Amino acid sequence: MPYGRCVIYSFDGDAQEVTEKARAGILPIFKQQPGFLAYGTIIQDGKIVSLSAWNTESDARAADDAARQWVSENLNTKVLDSHVGEYAWLEFAQH
Repeated sequence: MPYGRCVIYSFDGDAQEVTEKARAGILPIFKQQPGFLAYGTIIQDGKIVSLSAWNTESDARAADDAARQWVSENLNTKVLDSHVGEYAWLEFAQH
């Protein structure tokens, strides 16, 4: 079963600007990391929920390190909560 990374941040500023900056900055980093499966964000009420899926726990933890570095250098955010763990279940759409 894949591993997930979920981090909740608070942020200051325009939600659309933060979303675009995060997508342009973090997505390319994640795509270069081994084991990358998926990435997305939810933005609501001054919070960003960052969700990603990885093949292994070590892949997810390496991505967590890379993302934390990029975020600390590029976004005005504060980590409110952070988790890396194995999905209990995860369904992928069949195309």
